[in-house]
Amino acid sequence: MGEDMLTEQYDNTDDVDIDELAGSMRADLNRRIALNEYRGNGNKCCLICKINDRNAYEPSVLSIGPYHHSELPLLAMETEKWICVDYILKLNHHVSLREYPSLLSGLEKQVRGCYSEDKDMDSKEFLQMLLLDSCFILVYLGGMQGICRAKDTHEASVDGHGIQEDSDTVEWYNSSAVYDLLLLENQIPFFVIRAIYQLFSRDTMATTPLLTSDISEFMEGILYHFPKAITEANRPVDFYHLLHLCRMYLKPGHKVEDKQHHGHAGKSHYFDYISDFGQKVFCVGQEQNMLYELSKLNSPEHVYRWRRAVDYHEAGIEFKKRDFHEEDPHSLLDIRFRKGVMEIPCLPIDDKSSLLFRNLVALEQTCPQVGDDITAYIVLMSEFVSTAADVALLAQKGIIVHQMESDEEVSTLFTKLFEYVAFDFRGEHYLKSLYCAMEAHYQSRLNRWNAWLWHNHFSNPWLGFAAITSAFIVLCSIMQTVLAFLSYTA
Repeated sequence: MGEDMLTEQYDNTDDVDIDELAGSMRADLNRRIALNEYRGNGNKCCLICKINDRNAYEPSVLSIGPYHHSELPLLAMETEKWICVDYILKLNHHVSLREYPSLLSGLEKQVRGCYSEDKDMDSKEFLQMLLLDSCFILVYLGGMQGICRAKDTHEASVDGHGIQEDSDTVEWYNSSAVYDLLLLENQIPFFVIRAIYQLFSRDTMATTPLLTSDISEFMEGILYHFPKAITEANRPVDFYHLLHLCRMYLKPGHKVEDKQHHGHAGKSHYFDYISDFGQKVFCVGQEQNMLYELSKLNSPEHVYRWRRAVDYHEAGIEFKKRDFHEEDPHSLLDIRFRKGVMEIPCLPIDDKSSLLFRNLVALEQTCPQVGDDITAYIVLMSEFVSTAADVALLAQKGIIVHQMESDEEVSTLFTKLFEYVAFDFRGEHYLKSLYCAMEAHYQSRLNRWNAWLWHNHFSNPWLGFAAITSAFIVLCSIMQTVLAFLSYTA
């Protein structure tokens, strides 16, 4: 009897509208197919991907975009978003609330196509999320300042809320909410924010360049402790989202020279003379030696890996912090190597910078169209500082400035950043020519001999003077012996 009841239960389809179910499934299927076609047919905006790692990519207080929308720990900031919508509506009464979601509805398909995973959100919830998040970014990141300047309404405020006052700027820059804005999973396409701004500012003198300039200025505040090649005159005007804008500020401002300057470091004049003398005496051609070492780097057997900073140092390469000059600015990634000296911009390290680098690498790993400069830099640094001794060396030179408990912790941090990273060492990354120049310098026996002399005999001026004196006495003794022999044979 139990079997008959079970059969009756499964045969009873009166409670299910099959036509409605089939129609719903067909609509969902068509939507998914359309999104996949959009993603595969030249979508300019890089995909905003979901990463399965709770520790590095999920926000702590602020949700932006669909991936973490309505999560319980992040709901407290939703009130601030509604305040920002109210602020924008009252700042321009000529644009009604209805016009904003109406505008966004035309962008919904394009926006959904920017995410690698399709969140189960209906159009109503999705459009409301886009509007709230965009208004929050416009207000809190200073995007509305251009509007206020154009309308000459700096004093505008809504119930005590509005654009951040200067006194709160430093606190806002260092808050967890700011760094939540730079997480890969916590992004919305910037063309959404731009569209809302353009709708809002249609009756004002404000323009889109004002928006991008104000957002870029805010990004400069977040990255104030990193050197940047971008100045006010050449601020970015086109970027995918906030994390992509952040990457643009850190990427190399100048390409590494294809022909690096080789040679020993200019430790002192007298050591240069000894080195040149050694080359002539032993018939060693420095340039020929370098060309030979460079040719070996192209062999299939060569393993492309950076060496430890200590190893390079023992081979005669000098590390130096690259000084920043306003008239010729450089970015964090602008590393150069010339005459045996490697100049590296100062790198501040703390928990926040670690989080930032991890998300920047994730952006490059999931969106190859943006490039791999950050990844190449992290690969270099992770192999440079494989041990605490390497960190100590670079910290002594002022290259690494960290607030971690120990040098070992910094080394571990970079090791973890390099985990699970796919990187083509033989590819055309921006540090390839620099790697070849440094490896050729390292493999040169003459450079190692020079370095050994310097580290063991010439690092102390008195030891160097004693060594030169001893060499001079030996040379005089040899000359005296030769002259005595010649006079005797004559």
